[in-house]
Amino acid sequence: MLAGALIPVRGAGQDPTRLGREAPDCAHVPGLAALDQVSRAHAELYWHAGRLYVADTDSVNGTYVDGLRISRPAQLWPGGHRLRLADDPEGVDVTVVELDEYGAPL
Repeated sequence: MLAGALIPVRGAGQDPTRLGREAPDCAHVPGLAALDQVSRAHAELYWHAGRLYVADTDSVNGTYVDGLRISRPAQLWPGGHRLRLADDPEGVDVTVVELDEYGAPL
């Protein structure tokens, strides 16, 4: 969930889900395009070996997991880790939510 909008993460073996101001996967997120602190192509989410990872895509203001700027892919799930795009007051928190088969949060 990014700025209150759900962004489905593609399954294992598919293209990563891209996060950023101009990322097609985020086109429906209200107000995201106006946040200069978030890069046009900021980060990617992808599955590997049953775990969800985030990778920064050379963003200017960084991608943070549990408050630490990452320089290589970091595991997000399982584990309930916190993800943030840009570490300043205008940055964006991203919440990873597991959904059931009906699309309801578990």
